[in-house]
Amino acid sequence: MPYPPVTVLIPAYNAGRTIERALASVWRQNYPEMEVIVVDDGSNDDTGLHVQRIGNGNVRLIRLEKNRGECGAMNVGVQEARTDYIAFLDADDEWLENKLLTQLPIIESRPAMSFISCGGQAVDPEGRVVGTFGLEPPSCSPSEFWRALLFRSHVAKPTVVARRAKVLEVGGFDEAFMISGDQDMWIKLALNGDVGFIPQVLIRVHNTSDSLMKRYGGREDEFGLPMIRNHLSRLGSRLSRREMRQILGERYARTGRNIYYRGRPSRGAALVIRAVLLGNRPLENLAYLVSAAPPMIRLKQHFWRQNPSQ
Repeated sequence: MPYPPVTVLIPAYNAGRTIERALASVWRQNYPEMEVIVVDDGSNDDTGLHVQRIGNGNVRLIRLEKNRGECGAMNVGVQEARTDYIAFLDADDEWLENKLLTQLPIIESRPAMSFISCGGQAVDPEGRVVGTFGLEPPSCSPSEFWRALLFRSHVAKPTVVARRAKVLEVGGFDEAFMISGDQDMWIKLALNGDVGFIPQVLIRVHNTSDSLMKRYGGREDEFGLPMIRNHLSRLGSRLSRREMRQILGERYARTGRNIYYRGRPSRGAALVIRAVLLGNRPLENLAYLVSAAPPMIRLKQHFWRQNPSQ
């Protein structure tokens, strides 16, 4: 099987504590031909020094004078890439061995494929694996994957290897999004080609204190929901009214639950109620609002402190 050259693209902002782990996972790939680009997005820590120390001259470090956000940093890296394929990696995550060796031959052999994804592990701040994802791909054809991505985020950025030409063809990453810009990109790519999916754990995503989702997760409704509405407005002729209601219902429910949990109960509850009104799992969503309400959580915590063995 052919192993085409690939660009490893790592956007990094104040990633001094984690960038060496990410780069070490790149060196473990033993891939025959790759260039590595780290875009330092206006960091005010020692990210660049860590890159230079572990890079040994094998990393192209691009320093941005001002912070452009993750999407802006990725656009810079895409423009600078010299290969036909781009493998994305976050500065606080890591790849497992043979990720590139597993993915690149598949996408290279299928010209209609715009990107390929895989499964992964979620890791807590103590380094413990707390879950897996991406092991059960949606039951749809490679050309219809965009429908599944409208319903929910099946793809994490470090899982993706994409054709550079396709990323440029769809206009790059939308820099208006502080978060959800990568999910917007996967939908655009899925609309412009087939999607490959390997149900195998090939990455680890770390839950770090300064990740984008930690910083902006409570504002998910300000970015993720408008992104989905934009796609629905453009795809009106390809989706039935029933499908659009189902997609919005699922998105309202998931987003509402996330920001409810992250400390915005009023806004979160309003979104969950909108999901219920659209017919999205009424009993389950209403039960969630009760069980996850701050008074109920405090009551549970009090019970656990009083009964640690329960």
